[in-house]
Amino acid sequence: MKIDGSLRGTALTGATSQAPARGKGSAASSPKQDSVSLSDTSSQLQALETSVNQASGFDAAKVEAIKQAISEGRFKINPEQIADGLIASTRELVAQHKA
Repeated sequence: MKIDGSLRGTALTGATSQAPARGKGSAASSPKQDSVSLSDTSSQLQALETSVNQASGFDAAKVEAIKQAISEGRFKINPEQIADGLIASTRELVAQHKA
């Protein structure tokens, strides 16, 4: 293949050319359309995800109140409560690992 300067002045923008259609039919015929169907399991997973997201325990109002308290210097840290929470979650993880 010989390369010449016939493409000078042409901007290359990353566009790709489409390969000619293979098989029977003309190039002007419409392309085949693929279809996708989801299994019942997929639908159940989507419903479960929605349920978990709604019941995540996330309270936006509480987060906003904590942000406000931090910015105003009113937020108090209770190290005993933090330690108790860490110990409880560690015990739960160990119990789950043993089961």
